[in-house]
Amino acid sequence: MVIIMRINPKLYTAADEVTPVEVQEFENRKIEIYNLNDFEVAKEEFIGKGKFAVWSSVDGTNYRVFIEEGYYKELKDLYSAPVNEIWVNFWDTCEKISRRASYRVILPVTAVAIIACFLVSLLPPSVSMYVAIAIIVVAFGVMLFMNKLTKKKIYEANVSSVDKIKATLGEKKFEKLLDTQKEYMDAYYDALYPETDADDDLIEDTQTPIEELEMVEEVSDEELEQLPAEEAEEESKEVK
Repeated sequence: MVIIMRINPKLYTAADEVTPVEVQEFENRKIEIYNLNDFEVAKEEFIGKGKFAVWSSVDGTNYRVFIEEGYYKELKDLYSAPVNEIWVNFWDTCEKISRRASYRVILPVTAVAIIACFLVSLLPPSVSMYVAIAIIVVAFGVMLFMNKLTKKKIYEANVSSVDKIKATLGEKKFEKLLDTQKEYMDAYYDALYPETDADDDLIEDTQTPIEELEMVEEVSDEELEQLPAEEAEEESKEVK
Protein backbone atom coordinates (compact mmCIF):
# COMPACT_ATOMS: atom_id res chain seq x y z
CA MET A 1 0.00 0.00 0.00
CA VAL A 2 1.08 3.55 -0.62
CA ILE A 3 -0.05 6.80 0.96
CA ILE A 4 -1.12 9.43 -1.57
CA MET A 5 -1.80 13.00 -0.54
CA ARG A 6 -4.45 14.78 -2.57
CA ILE A 7 -4.93 18.54 -2.45
CA ASN A 8 -7.92 19.97 -4.32
CA PRO A 9 -7.79 17.06 -6.81
CA LYS A 10 -10.75 18.19 -8.91
CA LEU A 11 -9.12 21.56 -9.51
CA TYR A 12 -5.88 19.81 -10.48
CA THR A 13 -7.53 17.68 -13.16
CA ALA A 14 -9.51 20.66 -14.47
CA ALA A 15 -6.23 22.05 -15.85
CA ASP A 16 -5.30 18.94 -17.84
CA GLU A 17 -6.00 20.66 -21.15
CA VAL A 18 -4.82 24.14 -20.12
CA THR A 19 -1.34 25.55 -20.70
CA PRO A 20 0.38 26.78 -17.51
CA VAL A 21 1.84 30.28 -17.41
CA GLU A 22 5.01 28.95 -15.76
CA VAL A 23 6.61 25.58 -15.01
CA GLN A 24 9.16 25.03 -12.23
CA GLU A 25 11.11 21.80 -11.80
CA PHE A 26 13.52 20.50 -9.16
CA GLU A 27 14.59 17.03 -7.95
CA ASN A 28 12.08 15.22 -10.18
CA ARG A 29 9.27 17.40 -8.85
CA LYS A 30 7.21 19.74 -11.01
CA ILE A 31 5.17 22.81 -10.12
CA GLU A 32 2.86 24.26 -12.76
CA ILE A 33 1.41 27.72 -12.24
CA TYR A 34 -1.96 28.54 -13.79
CA ASN A 35 -4.01 31.68 -14.15
CA LEU A 36 -6.97 31.26 -11.77
CA ASN A 37 -8.94 33.65 -13.99
CA ASP A 38 -9.10 30.88 -16.63
CA PHE A 39 -11.24 28.84 -14.22
CA GLU A 40 -14.21 31.09 -13.53
CA VAL A 41 -16.11 28.79 -11.17
CA ALA A 42 -13.00 28.01 -9.10
CA LYS A 43 -12.05 31.68 -9.08
CA GLU A 44 -15.42 32.71 -7.70
CA GLU A 45 -15.29 29.99 -5.06
CA PHE A 46 -11.78 30.65 -3.76
CA ILE A 47 -11.79 34.43 -4.08
CA GLY A 48 -15.00 34.31 -2.05
CA LYS A 49 -13.00 32.51 0.65
CA GLY A 50 -10.23 35.11 0.57
CA LYS A 51 -7.83 32.86 -1.35
CA PHE A 52 -5.99 34.28 -4.35
CA ALA A 53 -3.59 31.34 -4.67
CA VAL A 54 -4.66 27.70 -4.49
CA TRP A 55 -2.42 24.63 -4.41
CA SER A 56 -3.45 21.27 -5.87
CA SER A 57 -2.01 17.79 -6.37
CA VAL A 58 -3.21 14.25 -7.11
CA ASP A 59 -0.01 12.36 -6.35
CA GLY A 60 1.85 14.32 -3.68
CA THR A 61 4.77 14.74 -6.10
CA ASN A 62 3.67 17.17 -8.78
CA TYR A 63 1.69 20.30 -8.01
CA ARG A 64 -0.41 22.90 -9.79
CA VAL A 65 -0.83 26.35 -8.26
CA PHE A 66 -3.76 28.49 -9.42
CA ILE A 67 -3.18 32.22 -8.86
CA GLU A 68 -5.41 35.19 -9.61
CA GLU A 69 -3.86 37.08 -12.52
CA GLY A 70 -3.33 40.53 -11.00
CA TYR A 71 -2.27 39.03 -7.68
CA TYR A 72 0.40 36.98 -9.42
CA LYS A 73 1.79 40.01 -11.26
CA GLU A 74 2.06 41.98 -8.02
CA LEU A 75 3.45 39.14 -5.88
CA LYS A 76 5.37 36.94 -8.29
CA ASP A 77 8.34 36.72 -5.90
CA LEU A 78 6.14 34.88 -3.39
CA TYR A 79 5.72 32.11 -5.96
CA SER A 80 9.27 31.87 -7.25
CA ALA A 81 10.92 28.44 -7.53
CA PRO A 82 12.89 28.72 -4.24
CA VAL A 83 9.76 29.72 -2.32
CA ASN A 84 7.58 27.05 -3.93
CA GLU A 85 10.21 24.44 -3.13
CA ILE A 86 9.79 25.34 0.54
CA TRP A 87 6.04 24.82 0.23
CA VAL A 88 6.54 21.45 -1.48
CA ASN A 89 8.70 20.41 1.47
CA PHE A 90 5.87 21.57 3.72
CA TRP A 91 3.41 19.30 1.91
CA ASP A 92 5.87 16.43 2.31
CA THR A 93 5.94 17.15 6.04
CA CYS A 94 2.13 17.14 6.17
CA GLU A 95 2.08 13.74 4.49
CA LYS A 96 4.60 12.33 6.97
CA ILE A 97 2.69 13.70 9.95
CA SER A 98 -0.62 12.29 8.69
CA ARG A 99 0.88 8.92 7.81
CA ARG A 100 2.55 8.62 11.21
CA ALA A 101 -0.70 9.49 12.98
CA SER A 102 -2.64 6.95 10.92
CA TYR A 103 -0.26 4.02 11.22
CA ARG A 104 0.86 4.52 14.80
CA VAL A 105 -2.36 5.61 16.48
CA ILE A 106 -5.59 5.83 14.48
CA LEU A 107 -5.50 2.45 12.72
CA PRO A 108 -4.27 0.51 15.80
CA VAL A 109 -6.82 2.17 18.09
CA THR A 110 -9.60 1.44 15.60
CA ALA A 111 -8.56 -2.21 15.30
CA VAL A 112 -8.30 -2.65 19.07
CA ALA A 113 -11.69 -0.99 19.62
CA ILE A 114 -13.36 -3.28 17.06
CA ILE A 115 -11.82 -6.41 18.55
CA ALA A 116 -12.65 -5.29 22.09
CA CYS A 117 -16.27 -4.59 21.17
CA PHE A 118 -16.52 -8.04 19.60
CA LEU A 119 -15.16 -9.71 22.73
CA VAL A 120 -17.42 -7.63 24.95
CA SER A 121 -20.43 -8.79 22.93
CA LEU A 122 -19.82 -12.23 24.40
CA LEU A 123 -20.56 -10.91 27.89
CA PRO A 124 -24.08 -10.72 29.35
CA PRO A 125 -26.14 -7.98 27.64
CA SER A 126 -26.60 -6.06 30.88
CA VAL A 127 -22.83 -5.59 31.08
CA SER A 128 -21.66 -5.63 27.47
CA MET A 129 -23.60 -2.53 26.42
CA TYR A 130 -21.97 -0.30 29.04
CA VAL A 131 -18.49 -1.71 28.42
CA ALA A 132 -18.90 -1.25 24.66
CA ILE A 133 -19.97 2.36 25.16
CA ALA A 134 -16.94 2.96 27.38
CA ILE A 135 -14.62 1.49 24.73
CA ILE A 136 -16.15 3.67 22.00
CA VAL A 137 -15.87 6.80 24.16
CA VAL A 138 -12.20 6.11 24.93
CA ALA A 139 -11.41 5.38 21.28
CA PHE A 140 -13.24 8.54 20.19
CA GLY A 141 -11.33 10.58 22.77
CA VAL A 142 -8.01 9.23 21.50
CA MET A 143 -9.04 10.11 17.92
CA LEU A 144 -9.93 13.67 18.90
CA PHE A 145 -6.68 14.12 20.79
CA MET A 146 -4.64 12.75 17.86
CA ASN A 147 -6.49 14.94 15.39
CA LYS A 148 -5.77 18.01 17.53
CA LEU A 149 -2.12 17.01 17.88
CA THR A 150 -1.79 16.44 14.13
CA LYS A 151 -3.27 19.85 13.33
CA LYS A 152 -0.89 21.44 15.85
CA LYS A 153 2.15 19.80 14.21
CA ILE A 154 1.00 20.85 10.73
CA TYR A 155 0.48 24.41 11.96
CA GLU A 156 3.99 24.44 13.43
CA ALA A 157 5.38 23.15 10.12
CA ASN A 158 3.49 25.94 8.36
CA VAL A 159 4.99 28.59 10.64
CA SER A 160 8.45 27.10 10.10
CA SER A 161 7.94 27.27 6.32
CA VAL A 162 6.96 30.94 6.50
CA ASP A 163 10.13 31.63 8.52
CA LYS A 164 12.21 29.88 5.84
CA ILE A 165 10.57 31.96 3.12
CA LYS A 166 11.28 35.11 5.09
CA ALA A 167 14.94 34.08 5.34
CA THR A 168 15.06 33.24 1.62
CA LEU A 169 13.57 36.52 0.45
CA GLY A 170 15.02 38.71 3.17
CA GLU A 171 12.94 40.17 5.97
CA LYS A 172 12.53 43.64 4.40
CA LYS A 173 11.45 42.26 1.04
CA PHE A 174 9.14 39.77 2.71
CA GLU A 175 7.43 42.46 4.79
CA LYS A 176 7.10 44.67 1.72
CA LEU A 177 5.46 41.82 -0.17
CA LEU A 178 3.01 41.30 2.69
CA ASP A 179 2.11 45.00 2.56
CA THR A 180 1.62 44.73 -1.21
CA GLN A 181 -0.49 41.62 -0.67
CA LYS A 182 -2.80 43.35 1.79
CA GLU A 183 -3.09 46.47 -0.39
CA TYR A 184 -3.96 44.39 -3.45
CA MET A 185 -6.56 42.31 -1.62
CA ASP A 186 -8.13 45.38 0.00
CA ALA A 187 -8.38 47.13 -3.39
CA TYR A 188 -9.74 43.98 -5.03
CA TYR A 189 -12.54 43.55 -2.51
CA ASP A 190 -13.30 47.27 -2.49
CA ALA A 191 -13.83 47.05 -6.25
CA LEU A 192 -15.75 43.79 -5.98
CA TYR A 193 -18.05 45.04 -3.20
CA PRO A 194 -18.15 48.83 -3.67
CA GLU A 195 -21.23 49.31 -1.47
CA THR A 196 -19.97 47.30 1.51
CA ASP A 197 -16.78 46.81 3.47
CA ALA A 198 -14.81 43.68 2.65
CA ASP A 199 -15.03 41.03 5.34
CA ASP A 200 -11.78 41.18 7.29
CA ASP A 201 -12.09 37.47 7.97
CA LEU A 202 -11.53 36.83 4.26
CA ILE A 203 -8.17 38.58 4.24
CA GLU A 204 -5.32 36.55 5.68
CA ASP A 205 -2.00 37.98 6.77
CA THR A 206 -0.25 35.55 4.46
CA GLN A 207 -1.67 33.42 1.65
CA THR A 208 -0.18 30.19 2.92
CA PRO A 209 -1.48 26.87 1.58
CA ILE A 210 -2.13 25.22 4.93
CA GLU A 211 -5.92 25.24 4.58
CA GLU A 212 -5.81 23.62 1.14
CA LEU A 213 -4.94 20.21 2.61
CA GLU A 214 -8.00 18.04 2.06
CA MET A 215 -7.04 14.43 2.71
CA VAL A 216 -4.45 11.75 2.73
CA GLU A 217 -5.73 8.75 0.83
CA GLU A 218 -4.54 5.18 0.80
CA VAL A 219 -4.63 3.19 -2.46
CA SER A 220 -2.83 0.10 -3.64
CA ASP A 221 0.03 0.34 -6.13
CA GLU A 222 -1.96 -1.74 -8.62
CA GLU A 223 -5.01 0.50 -8.34
CA LEU A 224 -2.86 3.57 -8.76
CA GLU A 225 -1.37 2.23 -11.99
CA GLN A 226 -4.66 1.06 -13.48
CA LEU A 227 -6.96 3.97 -12.69
CA PRO A 228 -6.91 7.52 -14.06
CA ALA A 229 -6.64 10.31 -11.50
CA GLU A 230 -10.35 10.92 -10.84
CA GLU A 231 -11.28 7.21 -10.69
CA ALA A 232 -8.32 6.46 -8.44
CA GLU A 233 -9.57 9.13 -6.06
CA GLU A 234 -13.03 7.56 -5.91
CA GLU A 235 -11.70 4.03 -5.37
CA SER A 236 -9.16 4.93 -2.73
CA LYS A 237 -9.80 4.63 1.00
CA GLU A 238 -9.56 7.80 3.00
CA VAL A 239 -7.47 7.68 6.17
CA LYS A 240 -8.92 10.10 8.66
